Amino acid sequence: MLQFIRSKVTSIFIKVLFGILILSFAIWGIGDIFLGNKDGEAVISIGDKDYNANEFLSEYEKARRAMRLPPEYEELVKPQLIESVKQSIIRNGLLSAETLDLNLVYGDTQLKKWVGKSESFRDSGGKFDPELLRQALFNSGLTEAEFFSSLREEMRNNQLISAVAGSVSPPAILIEKIFNYRNEKRTVNIAEFTDASILSLPEQKESDLRKLYDDTKSNYMAPVYRSVTYVHIDPKEIAKDIMISKEAVEEEYDARRDELTTPGSRDLKQLIFSEEELAQKFISSITSALSTTEVTKRISEIGETANVIEMKDVTESDLIDINERKAAFETPVGQISSVIKTSFGWKVFFPFKDTPEVITPLSAVRQKLRDELSNEKALDNIFDLTNVFEDSLAGGASIEQAAREINFRSSKLKSIDNNGKSEDGIIIGGITAQKQFLSSVFDTPVGEQSQLLESEDGGYFIVRIESETKARQKPFNEVIVELKKAWEAAEKKKALMKKAKDFAGKSRSMGSLIRAAEASGIQQLQIGPFTRFGEGIEAKYNPNELASIAFELSKNDIGIADNGKSVSVVEVVKIDPAKMNKKSEAWLTLEKELISGIEQDYLEGIHTALKKKFNVSINQNYIEKLVNPE
Repeated sequence: MLQFIRSKVTSIFIKVLFGILILSFAIWGIGDIFLGNKDGEAVISIGDKDYNANEFLSEYEKARRAMRLPPEYEELVKPQLIESVKQSIIRNGLLSAETLDLNLVYGDTQLKKWVGKSESFRDSGGKFDPELLRQALFNSGLTEAEFFSSLREEMRNNQLISAVAGSVSPPAILIEKIFNYRNEKRTVNIAEFTDASILSLPEQKESDLRKLYDDTKSNYMAPVYRSVTYVHIDPKEIAKDIMISKEAVEEEYDARRDELTTPGSRDLKQLIFSEEELAQKFISSITSALSTTEVTKRISEIGETANVIEMKDVTESDLIDINERKAAFETPVGQISSVIKTSFGWKVFFPFKDTPEVITPLSAVRQKLRDELSNEKALDNIFDLTNVFEDSLAGGASIEQAAREINFRSSKLKSIDNNGKSEDGIIIGGITAQKQFLSSVFDTPVGEQSQLLESEDGGYFIVRIESETKARQKPFNEVIVELKKAWEAAEKKKALMKKAKDFAGKSRSMGSLIRAAEASGIQQLQIGPFTRFGEGIEAKYNPNELASIAFELSKNDIGIADNGKSVSVVEVVKIDPAKMNKKSEAWLTLEKELISGIEQDYLEGIHTALKKKFNVSINQNYIEKLVNPE
């Protein structure tokens, strides 16, 4: 299990976990840390204020609980968690010190007003619900007094932030440039040259192959190979002998019914108007007598009055704003919602299709659940087996003998390189493909055996290195087949590039790729419009390469794109500048993105300046002792 977690430490899973952590900090601030100092050795000092062990651990525990991880996961992310808490305390502590220095205040009336308006504490009817507040406090581990004290501190800090970075606004010309860069589109005509267009290749001579061999000798090295005996205590093998009852499967199904349920969804059209009057006027034009088809037609004819966005398979949880959620899901299919005011403009929703909730039947997942339960039991049993195995080794048994004690067998590999391949170049697979296994094979000295190590599948393995074959240069005759293939591939690419260059020259002289294609009997097609990031191009044309070439060219210019297995001659026939609608959601989103980036730069500047003003000291050894007690 731990090996699996380690293998995922850089995955989206871990990123999401820290996203949750950061979000919790954003919502609750630093909380208890600012409620006043307690007695004890300082963990962190900021200016004249010390933060002691109790205060640090309080924040650490809150952060840890917010992540809701099993113990093995917690151990893995502990260093990152410590650093996150530490930096959060420093950032907020610096701001707090400055607000006190400036004598900034935030009154009770303002606090209550903020809580009352917060979407987090409103019921489905949009009214403030004290129970939601109490539940949030319970989940965060804060008392009401602690929450309001923490909130007051956060609001004071926000006053300071707003004063410095709250009024930033990127120049319109900057937004325009970036918007156009991202959203400009191009359309091209291409003529593609594939291997099928190559009628013949030069005669393959031994001298050519020998020259290729001499020029690319490093490509033809035989790596180090090792001969290995190993034992893999595989949980899948254990699971085969574990029986799972019908009742246990049904119980597991009931427990996981939520994750086996696909929620109902809707297909919507979202209309965004720049003015409320325009939105209301459109709504009034839609009567209940109109069919869904007729309403859809009216929306398609709306023109520039509104920005229309089609949204498919939208669930209620996809819409964060409660008012948007009500408008989108409480409005009957085929009808127009009321007008909703948002930061992007005035929105109207038109739901036109419902997809009901689907619950996966037990029959469809019965075997999967049975396998998972048996695997879980196998993982529980495996610890007893490994204890017996290690006791046997400690008693002087070989790994073969120890394996027999637990009804497992040893395996042998005649040869394996550090990529998990045999001498014939075939990937061996299984546990031998695991990074941990390969590392152990090549880290263990010849004639010795490794420790019992955890495998990525939740099992364990041990290796003994029998012998080693040193790396060597493969002779010419040994790699003749590979050389022939490499030579042929290189010659084909040369031939394709020559054909493409000749055709590009002909297209330029005739003033058009289409004219040249018609004169030469070559098929051509049009691709686009697409962005400079390759959106709108099929994968087979190597979108990044084709887009890169197209955006380097002016209109009617001709270039060549290497698609990997083919080569294309490219002519830009149309350039579509981005539609500059400063009321559109895309424009407003970009503006907010730029503002956020500028604000972040400002904040970094604030923190840097405050670090110089208020001395910051960190007792790192003490922190390590606090979170890693012996």
